[in-house]
Amino acid sequence: MLQQRPVAVLGLVGMLVVVIAVMASAFTADEPNGPQTREDPASATATATATATATTLPFAPSVTVTARDYSFEVPPEIEGGVVRVTLQNSGQMKHEAVIVAAGDAPMDRLKQDLTQVVSGEGQPTPDYLRFQGGVSLVPGGTSEMSFLTLPAGDYVMVCTLTDADSLADPAGPPKAEELQFHYDLGMATPFTVKKTNTSPMPPTDATVVARDWAFEVPALVPGFKVLTFRNEGQQDHSLAVAEFPDRVDEARAKAAFEKLLSADADHPVPDDTPVPQDVAFAGPLSSGSASTFPMNLKVHRTYVFACYMTDRIGGPLHAKSKGMVTYATTPNG
Repeated sequence: MLQQRPVAVLGLVGMLVVVIAVMASAFTADEPNGPQTREDPASATATATATATATTLPFAPSVTVTARDYSFEVPPEIEGGVVRVTLQNSGQMKHEAVIVAAGDAPMDRLKQDLTQVVSGEGQPTPDYLRFQGGVSLVPGGTSEMSFLTLPAGDYVMVCTLTDADSLADPAGPPKAEELQFHYDLGMATPFTVKKTNTSPMPPTDATVVARDWAFEVPALVPGFKVLTFRNEGQQDHSLAVAEFPDRVDEARAKAAFEKLLSADADHPVPDDTPVPQDVAFAGPLSSGSASTFPMNLKVHRTYVFACYMTDRIGGPLHAKSKGMVTYATTPNG
């Protein structure tokens, strides 16, 4: 997922960046109330999104991107405006399709600049580099989709994951080759948007809004949801959500997550600290952009929402330096 990766910040080898997220609202009359597994979201996502958008966005341009280990099949030109992007992962590793505005930057420079962002080095983000979201964390042999907004311009579709992100239960620190970003292995493909539509984003179950530097998170309702993430701030923001184990309330979750954020090699996390599991991600988005994403909310669970981007002038991660972290709990049923 394209965001500054807090692996070093969290001090946990092999832990994915805590994924960003949004929650569901009370507008769930047509949605199932019981929990569904996140491992097979494609058909549920398609059904939920089709129901929500059938009357408001009947002719939304759609593009299918095929990912393999390690390449993309992307049309050289895509219609912009509001676009439905489907990522079909035909590889063995997890992949994503994140869209970045490239301007006229050479590919080598874009990869170099992108590495500074993804690695969390706190360096300034070049003016040309803008983030439009995409489709994140798609396991091999599955597909996922997102509606997002694409102005006219030149773009590159990238996968910022590594092979280490596909390790379910690593036995030790990842090998050096497992930490190579997939875009350095060939998953960086340019395309152009010349023509754009004026369609609105489709309605979804709820919207999470990012501002500088806070999230506006709706009330959480258990079940499978399709959500919108919208950046109304001036800075780049990402949205990651992680789920705490059962019986961890918000007070305990907050204490645990603060320990995770402040941990380093000299101050490791205590063994009894509850660690949240990644469940959803959206973005990253530059100012004014929006995208949709699916997630499954369990009954009576506490979730943490965090932003791991930095200000465009550089500096620490928003979750750590700006307090861009929100906690919320689903009801009993």
